[in-house]
This record gives sequence, C-alpha cells and structure tokens, in this order.
Amino acid sequence: MESGLNLKGKMRIIRNSIHLINKADKGHTIRAFLRLLPEEISALAGIFLTSLVVDGLLAKQPLSYLLFAAGIVCGVDLFVYVIKNLIDVKQNSHDFSYHANTERILGQKVMNIDYALVENIETKNKLERAENWIVNGNMGIPGMEKSAVSALRGLCSTIFGATFIAPILFRERGGQGGLLGFVQSGWGIVLLLILLTVLTLLQSFVFQQRMTRILGRDMNDKEVLQAGRIAGNFRGFALFNYRNGKEIRLYSEEKLIMDKYRHGIDFTARKLSKSLGEANKIRIYMHALDLISQLLLYGFAVVRAVDGIMSPGEVVAFVMYFSRLQEGFVEFASNLGDMFTKTEFCQYVFDFLDIADQKYKGSIPTEKRDDNEYEFEFCHVSFHYPDSQENVLKDICLKWKIGEKMALVGKNGCGKSTLVKLLCRLYDPTEGKILLNGIDIKKYKYEEYIELFSIVFQDSGLFSFPMAENVAANTQYDEKLVTDCVERAGLKERLANLEDGIKTCLYKDFDERGVEISGGEAQKLRLARAIYKGAPFIILDEPTAALDPVSEYEIYTKFNRIVGTRTAIYISHRLSSCRFCDEITVMENGRIIERGPHEELLKKEGAYQKLWSAQAEYYKENAGKLFGE
Repeated sequence: MESGLNLKGKMRIIRNSIHLINKADKGHTIRAFLRLLPEEISALAGIFLTSLVVDGLLAKQPLSYLLFAAGIVCGVDLFVYVIKNLIDVKQNSHDFSYHANTERILGQKVMNIDYALVENIETKNKLERAENWIVNGNMGIPGMEKSAVSALRGLCSTIFGATFIAPILFRERGGQGGLLGFVQSGWGIVLLLILLTVLTLLQSFVFQQRMTRILGRDMNDKEVLQAGRIAGNFRGFALFNYRNGKEIRLYSEEKLIMDKYRHGIDFTARKLSKSLGEANKIRIYMHALDLISQLLLYGFAVVRAVDGIMSPGEVVAFVMYFSRLQEGFVEFASNLGDMFTKTEFCQYVFDFLDIADQKYKGSIPTEKRDDNEYEFEFCHVSFHYPDSQENVLKDICLKWKIGEKMALVGKNGCGKSTLVKLLCRLYDPTEGKILLNGIDIKKYKYEEYIELFSIVFQDSGLFSFPMAENVAANTQYDEKLVTDCVERAGLKERLANLEDGIKTCLYKDFDERGVEISGGEAQKLRLARAIYKGAPFIILDEPTAALDPVSEYEIYTKFNRIVGTRTAIYISHRLSSCRFCDEITVMENGRIIERGPHEELLKKEGAYQKLWSAQAEYYKENAGKLFGE
C-alpha cells in the first residue's frame, strides 16, 4: 500500500493526528508520555543499585553502606511509583471522554457535510476507513499517539543510557596491541556503535515498517470494508434493535442474519490470516538481528572485563545500561519509522474529515417576514443523481403562490421526493434554477434557508429520548408549546394517559418505563415536530404511506387546518388524501404532465383522471367517511 505522501505530507499527517487527539482530550498526549517516564527513571535506579551492590560486596563494604544505598534507590522507586499512579488515575479518567469525543468528531462531520455526499458510495467507504483508523489502537490515530509517545520514551532511554554509560565506555588502557587493543580503543568503540546502529536501523526502518504495512494492507481493502459493513449491518439489526425481534422470529430470519454475518467475518479472517503469516516471518528475522546485537554487546563487555578496564559491578552496569540504551534507540527508531508508516492509515481519517462541501453556501440572509409571504419557483430544472447520468427530473417549471396548498401526486418513482430534496437544497439542480422570491436559492445563506422548511418524510425517525426532546429536536424546549403541538397533532388523549406526560421516554432502549408507540402515533409526533419548528413552508412527503386511507385523510385534513395560511406541499400516491388542495401537480417519469384543481383535472380525463379511477375501488367503501357523502 502506497500513500503517495512526501515527507512534508507525512509530517502534516503526524501533526494533524496529534492535534486531533488533543482536540478530543486536551493534554492527552502529554499525560501519556508522563505516565511512561517514571518507568524509565525506576529502571535506571535499579541498574545503579545493582552495580553498587556487586562492587560493594566484592570490596567488602559494611552492611550499613549497602543498606543505605538500597534505601535511597528504593525511596526513589517508591516516589516514582506514586507519581506514576497519580498520572495513571488522571489519564484513565480521561480515556472514556477521549474515545467518545473522537467518535463525536466523526459524527459531527457526517451530520454537517452535504447530504449528496452522504449518499455517495465513495463517501461511505471513506467513512468506513475513517471509523477503522480513528479508533484502531495499533495503526490508526491512537496508534500514532502510541508511536509518538514511545518514540519520546525511547529517545529519553537513549539519552539517559548514553549519559550513564559514557564514563565506562570511553575508558581506555594504552599499550595493548592486536584485536584486544583495537576492541579497547576508541576506534573499537566506534565500530561497535556503528554495527549496533546498522542492525537497529535494519530492524526499525526496514523490517518493522514492512511488517506494519502488511498488517494494515487488508484493513483498507474494499472487499474487507464491504464485508465488515455487511457484518456490522446485520449485527446491529439483530442485536441492537429489539423491535426487529418480531420479524426475525416470524420469518425465521436468524439463518439469513447469521449466514451474512459469518460470511463477512470469515472473509475478513482469511485475508488477515495471510497477512499475519507474512508478518510472523519478519518477526523471526528481527529476532535474529537482535541476537546478533546481543552477542556483539556481551563479547565487547567480556573482553574489557578480562583486561581489567571494568570492575565487576561496572560490567553488570555496562551491559544493563547498554541494553537499555539499545532498547531505547530501537524503540525510538522503530516508533519514529512507525509514525511515518502510520500516516498511510491516518490519512484515511483526514481524507474523510477534509471532505469539502461541494454546495455553495450563499451569503444573502433570508428575509424574515411576519406574513410568511415566500414564493418558490422552479425554472426549467433537470436533475440526475451523482452516480447516474439519467435525469430523474426533466425540465420542471413550477411555481407556488403565497399561502397555496399544493399536492404532488404520481406513481412511485416519478420524482416527487427528489423534487422536494432539491427544494430543500439537499441536492442542487443539474440544470436550471430554483428561485425564492425571485432570487436563486443558492445565493441565500444555507443555514438560514433550511430554517424555512418543516418536513415530514415517510421514513423520518424518532429517537429513544423523551417525547418533548423529539418534538423540539433539542434538550431545551418550551413545555407549553410542546404540549400544544402534541395535542394539535392528535395525541391529546394519549398524552393524558402518560404518567410523565411529554417527558415520557419513547421506546425502551434507555428507559424501562419508556412507551412503545404505534406507527400512527409516531407519524403524529413527527407532525408535532414540524408544527413546533414553526417554519413558513410545510412539506408532507408521504408520511402516512403505511396507514389506511381513512387515517391518512384524517391526518392530512387535520394538518391542513394547522398549516393555516402557510405554504404547504402534500406528497402522496393516494389521490383522495390531497383532494382539498388548491392545486394538484401530476408527475410522470420525472416530468409535470398535468396541473390544476381536483375537479378540473377530473374533467380533463387525462392522467390524473385515470389514476383517480384506478384507485377508486381501493377507497370506495370508505368514501362516505372520507368525504362525508
């Protein structure tokens, strides 16, 4: 896997990764480093004590001297241990918020980018990769922090080890010739350091980086991502949404779910198993290089000890300090290399977070009108979705009069909902313009423009939160207004029977006292939410498609009274529900083929009349209830 990043690009990813971590939890990286530093100090103190004890015993120092030395080192160790635990407590208390906030950062991006991008398959793949690497503890964003912290610790170990070993390492004895003399000379020391450095660099920048790439390769494979998404989808459907339990049992869907889940897991496991096998071979090579380094180190120490350059205690200290120095250098070099390698994975996080909105946000403020006099017009609008070249809407010309109630009708797939998505700027037209009071809607401030709409989609959801928060779409709300909206939407009796009123939690995901609501009640709550927003433009996009014609008509007529003088669009494939509208627009294959009042369209004996006749038998027996006939 090649990222195509140059050194400057990799440095930018490293900085951005650390910044992202500390944005999620301020000071997280510093605390992570400080919690490791005491371990280094404790280890060095232990080496120093060992050297003192060995030389003290050989020199027959009094017991009081040895105990005093041991006491000092133990006191340092205890102090370091207390400090480390205080830092650990502080860091552990922040770990939850750190992980939660990284997820929050992703969630905010998903909710804020253009809706057209959210539906795009490439964006979904980018999100999948970002989710992998923002939480992956080894090679993702947390892994980058671990490598940075470990590299700093390794650098400290190297510096401390070099400081303690220098007086011993560069002590020479002159007059010795041959191989022994060379080993004891400064040049021998230089050669040893060069050999150990080369072996370390081979481990860190060649084998370690190759192993990291192999382990991360399959995690970004499109087939692995797709398999993981399928497995996750079915896992969530079966495990975390208890309302699906009825269908699972009645249709014996457990086999379907488990087969899909098993296929995704097995496919991913096969791919990763191959990578782990390749990585294991590299680990063997790295261990062999480590053994060679140890042989060189111990051989050098033994030669110098035999010649009397080092005392027994210094030999022990030399080997331990040098091992610590070498381990520190390996840790520093390998983690530094890891940081550059992990940029290839962390880049996927920023590929998603850096997605730029394609939609022009505009700069003109929307006019605040007390009379709600807003007029919309479609001017020769055509549209096709980003992943298709086939127009869903074709040369649409349409205008809403102030306060007009208009119905959009037609067979499923004729473009009704797509038209609404364009009106709300979830998408922008491929061709043509949409005007608000004579101005292209692209020129208005996006955030202000969307506040003009209250929309109820047929698939819009409700949260397992209190009813009031669902209606207000906020944790802060006007209790009287919420109650009024719920009652006006037709839930007055239901609300009266709830012990906690509007504070009653919907469903039982988070509250055992939560209430289960019917499909009709859910739609009425969505209507209440639209009423609460108080926007001047109301859209009902087949929100009652799952209800019977009588219930649908009752909701539509009730909402028609609530709308009052505001402009409204009613979208339905049931023509009877929209009979009260001022104008009915008939769509077919992405085009407007008829428009006019109900009675006028029936007289034309065109497409609307045919659709009306085709549906007549469906609602015939309820006609008296519907129309009072």
